[in-house]
Amino acid sequence: MHRKEFSNLVDDRAVWSPLLAISGTLETTLPQIFDSSYGEQLDAARTRLIAELGEFGERH
Repeated sequence: MHRKEFSNLVDDRAVWSPLLAISGTLETTLPQIFDSSYGEQLDAARTRLIAELGEFGERH
């Protein structure tokens, strides 16, 4: 949210208030999504789930 690209996309001050409120809620309830290694954690979780559950709708 604090990047120039995002600011260019969302330039309406009325939109920022709810975005900041949502962001604050996420930071306190799901802090791991703001961790710099979150992408790696997400990939590892996805790999574990696929290994456990198998590919859904996989075509051969």
